Amino acid sequence: MNDMLAFVLEQLAAGISILLMGACGAGLLMRFVRVLRGQEEACGLAAGRRFAPGTQLMLAALAALVSRIALYVLAYALYRLLNAGGDGFLSSLESLWTHWDTRHYTAIAREGYTSVGDERLRLVFFPLYPLLMRLLAPLAGGSVFYSGVLISLACSAGAAACVYDLSYMHYGRDTAVRSTAYFLLSPLSVFLCCVYTEALFICLTMLAVCLLRRGHRWLAALCGMLSAFTRMPGVIAAGFLIIDYFGRIPKKKAGARALLACAAQVIIVFGGLFAYWAINYAVTGDAFMYLTYQRENWYQQPGSFWNSTANTMHYFLGGAGESDWLWTWGFQLLCMFGVYLLLCFGAGRIPFDLAAYSFVYTAVVLSPTWLLSGARYLYALCALPMLLARMRAGRTEHLLLLVLSGVLLVVWTFGFTIAVQVL
Repeated sequence: MNDMLAFVLEQLAAGISILLMGACGAGLLMRFVRVLRGQEEACGLAAGRRFAPGTQLMLAALAALVSRIALYVLAYALYRLLNAGGDGFLSSLESLWTHWDTRHYTAIAREGYTSVGDERLRLVFFPLYPLLMRLLAPLAGGSVFYSGVLISLACSAGAAACVYDLSYMHYGRDTAVRSTAYFLLSPLSVFLCCVYTEALFICLTMLAVCLLRRGHRWLAALCGMLSAFTRMPGVIAAGFLIIDYFGRIPKKKAGARALLACAAQVIIVFGGLFAYWAINYAVTGDAFMYLTYQRENWYQQPGSFWNSTANTMHYFLGGAGESDWLWTWGFQLLCMFGVYLLLCFGAGRIPFDLAAYSFVYTAVVLSPTWLLSGARYLYALCALPMLLARMRAGRTEHLLLLVLSGVLLVVWTFGFTIAVQVL
């Protein structure tokens, strides 16, 4: 492609992303004023709250477990049909699902962090998930890989139940079912099967929101801290507590005591990040060494979502025909603009705190200067299933979109386990 045309398309992509996110941000500012005036509930719930029956939450969790096991079976069927090997189901499971970050998490679980050799780079991976893998390995016959699988399965079930619960308390059963379906049928839900942090991170973040909805602010802060000990964007969960405090101002419930409690809860959430910094310091003598590793080895440092959009367009246009052209750049670009559009046109149809969280989360996770797994990061946006379920579309359109998502999930399962292209 002509270099000038490519440059124009890259800048156009960046400009459109700014316009869409800017429109979303302007809408959020107007809603924030309404919250401060008492014209809108910060969390979108009035006094009469409804919570999903326990049996329905259990069914959502069961759907997550059954669908994940089905993906394990699908991967094995593809493995045999494509003559990729002849091992049995259990003996092939680890080799089929050990790719990319899985190797780092299992290594950390076995050996911990170090400051020497190539292994020092593992420090960029946050510690809660591999720590749990190590602690629970005895339950999996001593295998940290299989303990990671158990953690991901359990957290997938918990996350699905939370997605259902949150959607149910706001919009009722139909939206709850639809949100859970979008969550479990997304092509990127393949990472719920993996020894990756997605399931744990989403579960902890969703649990924090659901606990806050029930008035358990301190427990919500604790879940936020664990989320921040799992992945850096976990600290954004502190925003829910801050918005909750602002939402109490019109009700005359935001005095000094409430302010101090909110500040303490926010500090608790950031405690997950502080603990990670302490590990960095203990291992290397530098609390921020992970930033150096990210910059020197992954070319990552703080940037902006619009530059990441332009860069993704650049690699998409220039990498046609390469092995990672569609799996990485094409799908990342599609997901970026999908979320930008959802936020621009759909943020007003979800509670203010979830909309504000989604805006900040998207801007943050898409900001690194070298963005390679943006689609996966966006899947971990806790409000995404609700945003999709609340799209202005009829039952038929939602059904068709869910069928398409399911088909792509099959493709992405192949991509991760056999083609080894999905990041």
